Amino acid sequence: ERTIDANLIGSGSGNGNGNKSLSEYSQAADVDRYMGKTVIGGNANKYKLTEEDYEEMTVKGSCQILEKEFLRLTAPPKSELVRPQSVLEGHLKNLLVGRRRNKKQIGLGSGSKVPKGKDYDWFCSQLKAIRQDLRVQRIFNSFTVKVYETHARIALEEEDLNEYNQSQTQLQELYDQLSTARGKERKKSLENENEFVAYRIIYTVFLTGNKKYQGGSSDLFKIMLLLTSEQRNHPFVAHALKVRVAVADNDYHAFFRLRNECPNHGAYLMDNMIPQMRSVGLKCMMKAYRPSLAVDFLLTELGLVCAGESEKSAKKRGILWLKGCGCVFEPDCNMISAKDTILDEAFLAGTKTSSLI
Repeated sequence: ERTIDANLIGSGSGNGNGNKSLSEYSQAADVDRYMGKTVIGGNANKYKLTEEDYEEMTVKGSCQILEKEFLRLTAPPKSELVRPQSVLEGHLKNLLVGRRRNKKQIGLGSGSKVPKGKDYDWFCSQLKAIRQDLRVQRIFNSFTVKVYETHARIALEEEDLNEYNQSQTQLQELYDQLSTARGKERKKSLENENEFVAYRIIYTVFLTGNKKYQGGSSDLFKIMLLLTSEQRNHPFVAHALKVRVAVADNDYHAFFRLRNECPNHGAYLMDNMIPQMRSVGLKCMMKAYRPSLAVDFLLTELGLVCAGESEKSAKKRGILWLKGCGCVFEPDCNMISAKDTILDEAFLAGTKTSSLI
């Protein structure tokens, strides 16, 4: 290996008049090569790549196969293995039709969760492969936004917060980038922006309750600073801001009311905060109501009676949860003796399970 004296390069010495000798230029070129400056973009002193140069180097897909499993790239992408946008649009349409068909077969609504397993893993792989083909072709338009929005919604339905967060992060960048677009393209790209701004607010509120998360309230504060007055008045964003206030104030009554009124897929994110808010609500009511408390009232306040669930099964499930928390019931099981109840903190914290459930 050859050692390069950094003091000789660019120092102006060599022939005494500030001009570098041929050997010194050779050494400088070697340094640039060692630093990787000539790998992409050429020598900075000679030529800089323009947008046209990058466009010429971009892969133009020619693959006509619809289905493609996601595999991380270990080599430069080949045109014959990358699908163009027209093929990707057709495949995304087929994926959405297939997912609706799967839900219909198992009797679920459009916003209901499909059981995890091979089905979701396959959908996730197909969507990630579409995203990859778009990225290697440098396609960042309204269709790209649609792909990431679709993946984010499906991830929420499947309680896959990691995939949701990846899609949400990319959407934030796409919205910023395409906000400068013109005409119909801008309108199509930003059509659902407020929906995902609301998701981001609720998701960040959820993260503030995680002790391992360091961003916390500062990230939430940054999001709120960037909101325009128009966005604050939008129904989706306004609802998310009310959720923030309810969680910050430990207002369990408002939280569960907002959970039932939540638009779009925001309820899937709010579900992650339910254990915390139920714990807060139960502790508060056991102190505030003496000597006893009606079971039906308690179940309603803590969101244990779900929409679409029969009252009998909901009440049975709720009573089992209350017993696991340590609540003492009166003989008729319609009232809880608040003065005799000693709550099980481990169960409320989720570190202990009840044998009754």
